[in-house]
Amino acid sequence: MIAPCLGKFGGIESFCLALCEDILSRGAMVTLLRKKVKGFTPDGSIEKNEVEISKTWTVEQRQNFKSQYVVPRDSKVRKAIKDNDLVHLHNPMVEGIWLAKKERKPCVMTIYNWRRKGFHPRLLLWRWAVSQADLRWYISEFVWNTWEKIRRESSERLPVVSRMCQEECPLHQRKGFLFVGRFVPNKGIRLLLDAYHRLAPNPDIWPLTLVGDGPLRGEISKLISEKMINGVRLTGFVSESERHRYTRNAKWMVTPPHTNEDLGLTPLEARSVGVPCIASNDGGITETAGRHALFCERGCVESLTHRLREAVTMSESDYKKKVLATKENLKDYVRPLDEYAESYLQLLQLN
Repeated sequence: MIAPCLGKFGGIESFCLALCEDILSRGAMVTLLRKKVKGFTPDGSIEKNEVEISKTWTVEQRQNFKSQYVVPRDSKVRKAIKDNDLVHLHNPMVEGIWLAKKERKPCVMTIYNWRRKGFHPRLLLWRWAVSQADLRWYISEFVWNTWEKIRRESSERLPVVSRMCQEECPLHQRKGFLFVGRFVPNKGIRLLLDAYHRLAPNPDIWPLTLVGDGPLRGEISKLISEKMINGVRLTGFVSESERHRYTRNAKWMVTPPHTNEDLGLTPLEARSVGVPCIASNDGGITETAGRHALFCERGCVESLTHRLREAVTMSESDYKKKVLATKENLKDYVRPLDEYAESYLQLLQLN
């Protein structure tokens, strides 16, 4: 597997490890290459989470797993492709597809990002790379629609998943709103903070927990202090198990991006433990938050404030109905990891 890496643990890293774990449990050997991309700034979160997750594996699984960082045109990439039977690329990687074809190795691709328009050489190369994969998996209908107006037989929607939360929290113990994500522009964190400040709910009953880190961390901390916004907690980056704990203990997951979000993994994680979502009608979020989510207009603080108020004033009986409904059709959308292994085997048999 070859995946782009910014040096911080996120959705791609979580999915890669979940997929590695499933393949390893079937007796395979897996090499995971994290390719450093522009903006790579390691913070230790990848290593921390990998250690935590791999502790749950058997000795044999750990022995059959190898992960390392690589750079563009690294000889390690060529060697790994040559030594393994199948290549799984995470996003269009020209170098990866070219080497896989040269070594005559079957190559599959998970495409996370919607296709940008234009005639820049890099965009054309990405389009070529996608066309050359033996199998293509798009993480959402939204992403798929941007790449293929006419569906190819060797393409399908197969959303990425993490190690989903399993243990649910009793309704009477849940509290407040939760945001999980990178502190970067267009993820909606400024918008959420403004809406929460306007609403000013009881901070003891309706705290706002912000899980994550990023370039806007300093600005967000300053805004909380200057405006004296009560009830907001910043956790920084947390481990996967800690993220799951925050998710199941929240009353609502809030995901308000305005950036043409490709998928939106946190709403799926929340729904897996019956935590309903407040989300913007942005890109793939409309798919993952589920039809029973409270949707707001993307980029609109008044709309988000209205939805937060609706959540705060919702009766316990109506909230209970919302909790039950939020799991509806979740299994149809998040398909089992088995499908990857089955596709790998079918492709290997053909080759």
